Amino acid sequence: MYFYTMIKFQRSILETERLFLKPYDIKLYNEVYHLIQKNKLRLVHSFPLLLRSTETEIAAKDYVQQKIFDWNNNKAYGFMLFDKSTQQLIGHFNLKDIDWKKNQCELAYFIDANFENQGLVTEAMINLLRIGFEKINFNRIFARIVTTNIASQKVVEKAGLKYEGAFYQDYTTYDNQIVDTYCYGISKEEFQRK
Repeated sequence: MYFYTMIKFQRSILETERLFLKPYDIKLYNEVYHLIQKNKLRLVHSFPLLLRSTETEIAAKDYVQQKIFDWNNNKAYGFMLFDKSTQQLIGHFNLKDIDWKKNQCELAYFIDANFENQGLVTEAMINLLRIGFEKINFNRIFARIVTTNIASQKVVEKAGLKYEGAFYQDYTTYDNQIVDTYCYGISKEEFQRK
């Protein structure tokens, strides 16, 4: 019989040089809704489930409640990304689809258009990789990225993830397009060698 260990990751605020990563909070569902709506056109191909789950403010409240439930049940660890200097909600990071038998998870993220190209996503990602490997004890973390999203591919490469392959016709987007994705991944050992 195969046994595996599930780590309970405590809800806490993570801090980087320029950012706070805070677990989802039901009091902020309105801000989450507005951030997603503001960036909707940019998220259409990469986040179909997120967009379907947050079409109204009430739906966004349910989405945030689900993020809290997922955390409490060790299914996913979702963070809201805040700019330290303005205290503004600027993005989302999620360690999702956790497989405790393999000790791995998928990384998903986005940042507001006004905060792109400043290295903030890379800064947050490197911190989350460290937490994922050192505190949660994952063996592998990976990301699936739409093949046309060159900026996101560059971010994961800067953070140390390596190209692992392609998934053709991987999923249907919010606007009913079928897209291909690339998979990038990094092991605990690879991260520790960096």
